[in-house]
Amino acid sequence: MKSPGQELFDYVGYQSELMGYDTYDHLPMESENASYPFIQIGDYDIVPVPNKSAIGAQVNLTVNVWGNQDERLVVDTMANSLLMVVSTRFKTEHFRFRGMLSGSSVQILLDTSIPETTLFHAIVQMKFRLI
Repeated sequence: MKSPGQELFDYVGYQSELMGYDTYDHLPMESENASYPFIQIGDYDIVPVPNKSAIGAQVNLTVNVWGNQDERLVVDTMANSLLMVVSTRFKTEHFRFRGMLSGSSVQILLDTSIPETTLFHAIVQMKFRLI
C-alpha cells in the first residue's frame, strides 16, 4: 500500500497531465529533451496530526513549473491552475484528502542558474489534510 504522500504525489501528477501539461516526477535529464514549459512534481512531507479517535496528517506537496524567458504568463497560468487542486476534496485509492487553500501558495522566481539562460520557475506549495 502506498503512503498518503505517494498517493497525493501520484494524484497531483495525474491532474497535471489531465490539464495537458508535460509532467515529470523528476527534473528531466538533458537526454530526455524536455521542452518548456513543464511541470515537475516535487517533494512532499507528512506531518502527523493526532486527534481523539485517530491519527490524521497534513501532507505538504511542492510542485515546480518551469518555463523559458518568454513564458512568464504561461508559467503563472499553469501554477495557478495546479493550485486549484487544493480547493477540492477528493479520494485516492486508500485515502481521502481535503485541500487547504489557506497556507498554500505560488511563488514565481527568475532563475539564472544556467549560464546565458533565463528561466521562470514557479514554486507551488500545496497543503492537504487527510480526512
